[in-house]
Amino acid sequence: MKKIILITNLFLAILFNAQVGINTPTPVNMLDINGDLNVRKELRTGGTSTVKGSAGVAGTIFHNSSTLNVNDWKNIKVADGLTSMSLFQMNTMEDKAGVSFSGNNGSTSPYDEGATITTAWSVLTGTQATFSITNATNKVTFNFQTTAQKTGNGDESTSFACGIFVDNKLRAVRTDVIVGGDGTNKIFNLNATLSNLTPKNNYTVKAACTKRNINNNTLGIGKAVNPEFLNADMSQSVLTMSVLQPY
Repeated sequence: MKKIILITNLFLAILFNAQVGINTPTPVNMLDINGDLNVRKELRTGGTSTVKGSAGVAGTIFHNSSTLNVNDWKNIKVADGLTSMSLFQMNTMEDKAGVSFSGNNGSTSPYDEGATITTAWSVLTGTQATFSITNATNKVTFNFQTTAQKTGNGDESTSFACGIFVDNKLRAVRTDVIVGGDGTNKIFNLNATLSNLTPKNNYTVKAACTKRNINNNTLGIGKAVNPEFLNADMSQSVLTMSVLQPY
């Protein structure tokens, strides 16, 4: 009986062009529903008294315009190569403190993915951040750039490595070498993509570097060790992180 009364009241209210409230005594729109709405068939927009509205097509999303009277369906534009993924989180970190190395040579052994960070690695503190994964299908990209400079032992070369650590585990690493006279510097880039990380809140990420064979030089990474050719603004490190997940 309640359903019949409700439907009758709704019909009469529409007939007299009044506002109707469901589960609310003070409706603010023509139809005001205070609760869940279950649509079993199509949701159409832009209809008139003589023309059926549009239900959209596959791959479109419902677009709520700020003017409210032109709500419609929009195509989703996804960059080539991302397939059905969209940007879920993006963060850019900067570090101007940098790190420096001197003294004895470091290890020149290869690095294993998944190895736990050790004291041989110096973290670029400004590159530390967190990110979360909510979908088992995902891609996380890291773009790291810094400047390395040598000083102290003439033309002797200096080698080093920088890596990306997620939850203190090495997930990407590159080695490089500086060849040239005192004050020589170069740009270092490391780009990496991780796929299908386990969903989890607050993964940690950081960039860290270590010395290899420095040949009695002083090595600065993200730091000017010879200010005649470099300064803090020129040598700073940047880590950009992007999380892609299906929309």
